[in-house]
Amino acid sequence: MNVYIFQKGRCHRMKQQYKLFFGLTAMALVPYLLYGFQYFPILDDYIQYWGYPARGDLMYVYTVIGTLATRPMASLLDPLFWGRFWSCLSIALLVITILHVLSLLLLRRTLNRYHISVSPLFSLLYLLLPLGMEGRFWLSASTRLVVGLFFASLSLYFLSRFTEEKKSLLSFILFALFQLIACGFYEAVAVFTGAAAILLAIISYAKKRDKILFAVPVTSFLSVGALFVYYKLCTGISSLSSRVSGGESIPLYRNIGALFTQLGEVFALTYHRTVLGCINGVKVLFSNGLWGIFVLFSILLVAFLFSRSKFHHHKKSVPEILIFELCGLILFFAPLLPNLIVSEVWITNRSMFLPLIGLCFMAEPLFALLHKKPQKIVLFLLTFLCLTAAVNEYDIYRRVNEQDGRLLDAVISQMTPEAKEGTQNVTVVLSKEVTTVQNAFYKDHIKSVFDSDWALTGAIRARMKSLAPKLVQPVIEGSEFNPENMQIIYIEVE
Repeated sequence: MNVYIFQKGRCHRMKQQYKLFFGLTAMALVPYLLYGFQYFPILDDYIQYWGYPARGDLMYVYTVIGTLATRPMASLLDPLFWGRFWSCLSIALLVITILHVLSLLLLRRTLNRYHISVSPLFSLLYLLLPLGMEGRFWLSASTRLVVGLFFASLSLYFLSRFTEEKKSLLSFILFALFQLIACGFYEAVAVFTGAAAILLAIISYAKKRDKILFAVPVTSFLSVGALFVYYKLCTGISSLSSRVSGGESIPLYRNIGALFTQLGEVFALTYHRTVLGCINGVKVLFSNGLWGIFVLFSILLVAFLFSRSKFHHHKKSVPEILIFELCGLILFFAPLLPNLIVSEVWITNRSMFLPLIGLCFMAEPLFALLHKKPQKIVLFLLTFLCLTAAVNEYDIYRRVNEQDGRLLDAVISQMTPEAKEGTQNVTVVLSKEVTTVQNAFYKDHIKSVFDSDWALTGAIRARMKSLAPKLVQPVIEGSEFNPENMQIIYIEVE
């Protein structure tokens, strides 16, 4: 009888997990419904997912071009796995979205083992906060950040099995292995997974005082350290490894100041990215006729259903609030630490993808202060806000991609046979900078390929389906350039 009840309870929990997985995945995919789940490549996408696989010789890509010198796991998978989806990048977007949802579910399961419950607000901000759109949508970023976060969550899941259920050697080995794999995707992921593992070990040690838990921070330091030793060994092969290896001579105070300045700049644009993004998103939906209105009603339905989510509501005690806020603060700043050891601090929208998890933790106690009815209203409004803002961002990617496509075709149509064969370089003289209207532009957020020679050359090659063109450089009319062995093409930018 007891076995039957146990099995029945287990089946019920599994059914709940499946429902949660499919529900959250559907919610995350709703904004992409507008353009039929189509992915719109920009910038590095042309190089990483067409250019590298097109060479055929992966060892040339890994060792001669030297992609393995930085973020080795991500660089390994670019031509080997993600490049296979070039003809249908929608599949890659679907895989990324699923991994993002799975990382959330793994993290929730992990927290449950430590008797830490989180509200639906945590899931909403984790999956849909507009500031994280670049990190979860743009494949050149998401194949590093989202995939890295998935392995980090998998690592933390096995750590929780080791600390909270049974001290099995296999669980610890899997924790260490997946943590090391996660470190190979992105520097910020490496520091995040290390910090999160240490925090969980501290929570477990506070209850059990088990000395074996000291193995967790040791393993975490070794995993993160292994990445930076790897970069040391690769010094000179790539620009990033050189920047990391040269970090000791950089005045720390200067980078700390730059870090906080740029964080301020990013958050100053948060209003534009969310509130104005929502308004523009609704306009985009109405401009797409009946289909756009259908998507708008789908968003309203999703927001309503999500606001009705069942969860255990209780106000946090003062110690619980302090733990959430402290852990959130640590997890916010930990992924940003690699910026302090490079020659130039460069905080972008994708840089905020992992720190947002820290914000999710810090928001939990505040949300718990509300009564149940106000909580439902907040969930409905925030879900609608996030989804419509995501529609706006999705539309910007489409417009940038389509504008680039028109200009690329104009350039290719004027290229000489010599330029197409790679015996002559090309200079594209633009009447003005190629830009697309967006409500919260910052640094390289959704930029045109006509912003740099490497991006333009990669896009021209992908558009022509030929690696022959050697160099296609963009210049603004009136700028100086060397015309030697150059075909000069003039393009009028609207």
